[in-house]
Amino acid sequence: MHAQLKNIYNGKIDSVIIKNFSYQDRETSTVNDEIESTRVILLSSKKLTEIQIKKLDELLKSKKSYIKQRALLSHFNKKIEYFFNGNKIQDITISSMTKNITIYREEKCIYKAKMSFFLEKGIKNLEK
Repeated sequence: MHAQLKNIYNGKIDSVIIKNFSYQDRETSTVNDEIESTRVILLSSKKLTEIQIKKLDELLKSKKSYIKQRALLSHFNKKIEYFFNGNKIQDITISSMTKNITIYREEKCIYKAKMSFFLEKGIKNLEK
């Protein structure tokens, strides 16, 4: 397991929410768009069940879930948020376009990589 993955939150949580966004900025817009600033629009939100949270934790801790490469774009369109006592304790941002995944714990970046097809498929299954 990658050393940084040991920092993924393992403590008590109240809820985990997966959110999907429409993300558009100058790098991801089409040629004729005149975008001056980033636009992020929430498209959907789903609270995971306890069983889904356990499956997500297994996926995130698997060596098969990550590739060491990473794209340069900062685009993201999926966010997974962990809450305890009403406070956000962990954030995971994912780009379905670049496959970048970034994990933040208490707003501090603890891991950056590219997600594998294994992880991408697992997260999509949780959203069904």
